[in-house]
Amino acid sequence: MRRLFFTLSLFVSDVPSEQSVFVMLNGEESELRFLNIANPTTELEVIHPDAFVIMYSVIDKASFQRAEEYLERLHDQDFLRGKSAILVGNKVDLVRSRVVSSQDGKCMACTYRVKFIEVSVGINHNVDHLLVGILNQIRLKKAGNTENRTGNGASEGSGHWYKSRGVVRASMKARQMLTWLFGKEDSKFKNCENLHVL
Repeated sequence: MRRLFFTLSLFVSDVPSEQSVFVMLNGEESELRFLNIANPTTELEVIHPDAFVIMYSVIDKASFQRAEEYLERLHDQDFLRGKSAILVGNKVDLVRSRVVSSQDGKCMACTYRVKFIEVSVGINHNVDHLLVGILNQIRLKKAGNTENRTGNGASEGSGHWYKSRGVVRASMKARQMLTWLFGKEDSKFKNCENLHVL
């Protein structure tokens, strides 16, 4: 059994600054070390994480807006290129207090080209799925980056990366409206929730 070590940057205000968890996936145990980042602009220059986990509370609109600010900063400073990133909506068990819809989370995830999942840490809902998904995303990204360096994969420098977020956000809002009207979910929304593919 091989043990791998990955560092993840966690953007959430109410957790300790560092935590570790061991995850077994496909017979390989890996240690995921979560570092809570207070200032992404300066700290990420030193840390170089393998992935980013941006968490917000579905019962707190301000935390959702902060999550978008973090994603925007990471995107603008090019930290997301070649890295796994997952947007996590927490506290989904508090249905009556919910102010951020699942569709809003998916829309933001699609806008920034990151993965999306909703969990409830309090009742341990989807937490194992998230941990396995994080590890899976890191492994897929690392394998994809290796292919790109050897020339076997598609280049990550495609024009889609540089699209204006405003255009992408408007497009996602239009898709969201069509989904609401016709009841058929867009494949981009489904893909952002699948933590087993890039």
